[in-house]
Amino acid sequence: MSGIFISYRREDSEGQARALSIEVARYVGEDSVFLDVDSISLGRDFRQALHERLETCDAFLALIGPGWLDAKDQAGKRRLDDLNDYLRQEIAVALVRNIPVTPVLVQGATMPAPERLPEDLKELAFRNGFELSHTRWHSDVRELAHRLGLDAVQVTPAETPGKGAPAQPSPPPSGSKGWVTRRRALGAAAIAVAAAGVGVAAPSIRRWLFRPAKPSLRSVSFDYATVDAKGTRLPTEKAAAYLFTEALTSDVGLDMVAIPGGTFLMGSPIYEPERRPNEGPQRQVTVKPFFISASPITQAQWVAVATARPAKTSYALQPFPSFFKGDVLPVESVTWNEADEFCRRLSEIAGRGYRLPSEAEWEYACRAGTTGPFNVGPTITTELANYCGAGGAVCGDNNGRSIASDVYDGVTYGSGAYDQGPTGKFRGTTTTPGTFPRNRFGLYDMHGNVWEYCLDRASVNYADSPSDGSANLSGPPDGERVLRGGSWSHNPAICRSAYRDFIAPDNPGWQGRIGLRVVCVL
Repeated sequence: MSGIFISYRREDSEGQARALSIEVARYVGEDSVFLDVDSISLGRDFRQALHERLETCDAFLALIGPGWLDAKDQAGKRRLDDLNDYLRQEIAVALVRNIPVTPVLVQGATMPAPERLPEDLKELAFRNGFELSHTRWHSDVRELAHRLGLDAVQVTPAETPGKGAPAQPSPPPSGSKGWVTRRRALGAAAIAVAAAGVGVAAPSIRRWLFRPAKPSLRSVSFDYATVDAKGTRLPTEKAAAYLFTEALTSDVGLDMVAIPGGTFLMGSPIYEPERRPNEGPQRQVTVKPFFISASPITQAQWVAVATARPAKTSYALQPFPSFFKGDVLPVESVTWNEADEFCRRLSEIAGRGYRLPSEAEWEYACRAGTTGPFNVGPTITTELANYCGAGGAVCGDNNGRSIASDVYDGVTYGSGAYDQGPTGKFRGTTTTPGTFPRNRFGLYDMHGNVWEYCLDRASVNYADSPSDGSANLSGPPDGERVLRGGSWSHNPAICRSAYRDFIAPDNPGWQGRIGLRVVCVL
């Protein structure tokens, strides 16, 4: 992290700005935090110094008070129209330079409506941000640090000294000359003022999403397929789902399907054919309602997000990473880190929060009320999903070499059939979402086509996993992440509802096999 720029107006947010800068510095060090004109040497041109600092910033925090739009100077002139409003100038420069801008609302401020903002600031109204309030100071600062991508920085926050009292900042590195020249003199005083409730009242930071208009839901009716134990198609059944379309560009949208909340039995029973030990023990999990993309993210959707927000928040994104090319094909050959970055940028574009699904959300959405190995029944066929039905554990090529094998993750698979079901095709490529029927919730390709990332970190089983549908993040931050659903190149047993695999967050896997699906919680 090259630098975090904190911008504010003295009239309504100076105390919060200084307390926040101290806490952020505990994660990244003083040299990486820039706070206002006091950080600029005497005699230097303010505008020149401002532009220099913005050149080296990776993140910009704009503290906004309740009277920012209506504040007036001593002459009675509306402050927002005044060139002396440095907060406005700094935000405008950051927006032009594609620096990730996080609005931070203080003193009960609300996000200004776009029509109230001047042209150079209108984009600010659609930014994700945080709200400063009065509780959960340290846990929420950690959340802010995570959103800014500071988790890996080796500056450990001090422990909380007591209930309700902010911790003292860790000492700066030896010889540090810091950007903020007055921080050491003002640090303790700013924290004391905050704790005493003068202007700050022990602020906390919690995630805050600037919500655009409520999405317009529409209903879709469809037929879903089921099979018996031998793979024979049963009469189709009718179902319906509600969804909205998130507009990414004028001609590219993202369909998000409403998933009702409920309780289900996660994992597989011990008698399920080809069951793995990490699929248990089965336990009841209660999932809250959420929206999930109707299909894996396509290459057109990936390009739209990657190019609309080219400035990275944590990781760079290649607009065309896929091995199999085609706008309507799933994006693949991406890492977990890149998938997470995609969600961050999508959140900025949409003005609402997008993320990868938790493992519980993924399995709940995949099962869609079913309890067997597949959401279509006790077996599956290659007429209902894209997987390797020709035999073996995994088929296909990687970098021009065949990786066909009967063994996957230490398990030998012979036939391309599952249990009593039939063998089938091996297509050798990804397929367009919509090629196969939806499941009961209205989702495509939950079995096969491409693996899909989850938020969760790898775990040997479900013994210590949450029961509220949230992600299991108990493993190391750089540890392996969960994959679900199997792919076009894998045996049907590996594509079951309960099957779990893991991969390092910086590993894209074999070419053409790993993609993503996103979740939105409204």
